[in-house]
Amino acid sequence: MSVPENQSPTHTADGHIIKVNTAAYSLEEVEAAANSGADGLGLFSTDFMYLNQTDLPSEDEQYEIFKKVSRIMDNRPVTVRSLNLKPSQIPILHNHGLSEQCRGVRLGLELPEILTTQIRALARASVTRNFRLLLPMVSDVSEILKVKALIDRVHSDLNEKNINYDSYMEIGIEVETPAAAVLAQVMSFEVSFFNICKNLKNHTLAITGNGYGSNLLHEYAPSFLFQIANLAGEVRKRKKSVSVEAPLAGEPAAIPILISMDVNELTMLPGQIERARQVISRLNVTKTKLIASKAMSFRFPEEIKQYAEESLPRLLK
Repeated sequence: MSVPENQSPTHTADGHIIKVNTAAYSLEEVEAAANSGADGLGLFSTDFMYLNQTDLPSEDEQYEIFKKVSRIMDNRPVTVRSLNLKPSQIPILHNHGLSEQCRGVRLGLELPEILTTQIRALARASVTRNFRLLLPMVSDVSEILKVKALIDRVHSDLNEKNINYDSYMEIGIEVETPAAAVLAQVMSFEVSFFNICKNLKNHTLAITGNGYGSNLLHEYAPSFLFQIANLAGEVRKRKKSVSVEAPLAGEPAAIPILISMDVNELTMLPGQIERARQVISRLNVTKTKLIASKAMSFRFPEEIKQYAEESLPRLLK
């Protein structure tokens, strides 16, 4: 995976490389991402291809979109998340009688023709060797194995047709269920990277939307931070990549804490990239570990945030 010649990788003052990525949920947002100074697209959502459409997007339609994304990003790394909508959000599936819990990889395995089409399109586009496949809503290692079996069948078919593809394209999971966080070590034998999203915090606290308990959804919620630390500590032993997505990843004061946990990728809004790169370039990981250890000793999220914000200027000296 490459970055433009005029852009060097983001690294700490003591030489630790941290990938600073952004996200895009449409082709228009890819343009903004390409001009943001990001090292790559840490999340390219494919959901927009299915929203408000009377038909499912074809393999060729998706292939052309993936090719365009790669071209706009100048072959920088692109992590493509497979379909992550609920059945009610996809017009053509309204009469299938599927549960609203059937989203992400669950929907892809329930209706494998949808996921297979995505995999084929991405495989064909992967000849540029800058794509990764991200599987959302994974709860069990068996789901990963089933997707890998689909990928093997796609590769076999492409081989028969002499169609080129990247046979080494990495597969990862978006960690949003507590089950995935608990089983990360087991799953690390089957995937190459883990993207931790804010839904993990919501699901851990058993809170959805802005209803009862939403006041507990603090970015520095201790349960969320401990899950990140535990997951990263386990899977980084196996040299797997760990990314944390916005909004936490985009907060300058949180960056030292995340890096101290051995998180090596951050995905944030385009407007947050420049500041994040500045912060990272002035950090010493040994010092961040001392600050993070103290921060994690507090019991309340407000205390953690306050200490992190007060400590940041000292870390950047």
